[in-house]
Amino acid sequence: MFEKKELWTDNIAVIDIGSYKIKIANCKFKKNEIDIVSYSEKRQEQDIFQNGEIVDLKALCENLKIAFKKVDPNNQIKKIIINSISLDVFLSSNRWDFERQFREVKIKKEEIFHIIKQKEIECIEKAIKYIKSKTGCIKEDLKILSSNINHIFIDWVEVKDLYWKYWKDISISITNMFIPNGKFDVIEEIWRILWKEIITIIPQEYSITKLFDEETNVVVVNIWNATTSISIKKADEIIGSTKINIGMNDLFKKIKEKKIIPTEMIIKDIENEFHEEKEIFLETLKECIIAWLQDIVDWRVCPNKFFITWWGWRCSFIKEYFKKIDFVWNDIKLVKKIEFIEPDFSLDKNEIAKIWTDNINLLSMIFVAHKIFYDEKSIVKDILEEVVMELE
Repeated sequence: MFEKKELWTDNIAVIDIGSYKIKIANCKFKKNEIDIVSYSEKRQEQDIFQNGEIVDLKALCENLKIAFKKVDPNNQIKKIIINSISLDVFLSSNRWDFERQFREVKIKKEEIFHIIKQKEIECIEKAIKYIKSKTGCIKEDLKILSSNINHIFIDWVEVKDLYWKYWKDISISITNMFIPNGKFDVIEEIWRILWKEIITIIPQEYSITKLFDEETNVVVVNIWNATTSISIKKADEIIGSTKINIGMNDLFKKIKEKKIIPTEMIIKDIENEFHEEKEIFLETLKECIIAWLQDIVDWRVCPNKFFITWWGWRCSFIKEYFKKIDFVWNDIKLVKKIEFIEPDFSLDKNEIAKIWTDNINLLSMIFVAHKIFYDEKSIVKDILEEVVMELE
């Protein structure tokens, strides 16, 4: 859970651990400011991850130590924020309604706690039922990473908090995030080795959707080295999210089967060369994405706005391919043809310039961390935190 004190008094490391690189931003957070003090990265050896999962924990920790030494040579950073480092992260957003029985009575904290606890239990049970149907994981296998409030409506009016003395009907939207216990244990072991305090874990499937305003409905396809994450955001709710075992490394391997060429050269020429290999890769990627969209969207309308990203958003050839996909023929309901959009970071451009432009995941984590720490204080958020701690 998140600390409530003024975190900007301490430098905090925001860390994106990927199978290709480790990236660390040394940050100071203030109420209306993000200061990226320094940045470092470390290239990962290919045998540290396999199928998107860590197989050499010792080597990963050594790389983290090297990256930390660059960004924090005097070992002053004690607090860290990290990504989830796992294929198995489950996000579930639910909106629930509640009608007060005694509307003429002033609301007290005890009543809010009872309502939120009751509804959060329902949300968690619904999410775990879905996770079990897809993976076989049961409640005892999972840990709640966090629970976040998306919206609060009182008598059909959106508010920031339940601060009214009297109200009738309430509607609250909550996003819960889960990870298997075994994967969480690995994360804790990493930071025991490094002697750092984890403030929170921010899955990138979640953080990257927060780069878009609340009114934007979007499908985010975030292509990494070994995996691809897909998230659908409608309003401020994530209606589905998954990772699939296909990434840019699959394309690079196909190319290297025919040509002895370093990865850096492939990246440089990827837009204009390797047409046959790209066609095979994109067909596989499309089939995986279509299958997942069919499962999640089902009878609902799929957002026609897509954000497709790969390192530095250098993915023109991927976008061109997606333009040609007949989503309707593939049983995906769209109101309009798909269009590609870019996020609005709401971050100072000078601060973004301190980090390489291929750091969409790291930047989104920094953005979300600042938003969470310095969002308006809320009775509901405090109570939700108490509820989750009690349920754990």
